[in-house]
Amino acid sequence: MRHPILQESLVAVAVTASLVAASLAGLPEALGAHPWWAQQSGIIGGAGGAVLWLVLRRAGLSFAALVVVAVAALLASVAAAYFGKQVFAASFAENALAGRFWYFGWFAISGFVALLIATVVARVLRR
Repeated sequence: MRHPILQESLVAVAVTASLVAASLAGLPEALGAHPWWAQQSGIIGGAGGAVLWLVLRRAGLSFAALVVVAVAALLASVAAAYFGKQVFAASFAENALAGRFWYFGWFAISGFVALLIATVVARVLRR
């Protein structure tokens, strides 16, 4: 007997655990997040993305719609974090708005990576 809510919850927990482990191992910092908040952004963002995935699945979004949303939002988040970091560094840490884009961009990156991974994993498990 299949229990889709249980299966989806297990996927969300597994994705969150994987992103927490990656964050604790230093992946966000290695990719450009600031060392002071790299782990925080990966852990909180990853968990938030997994919860968002559960909500969107319950809302009935299809695989294709979830992939489109995740990829588009991930690209926007990467752009926000990248350009935020560039402007913040060029301003010698004077531009607080750019710093916020860099900071919150990394939370969004982690969240939308979680959304994309959970979508793909759930699709593979359904075969």
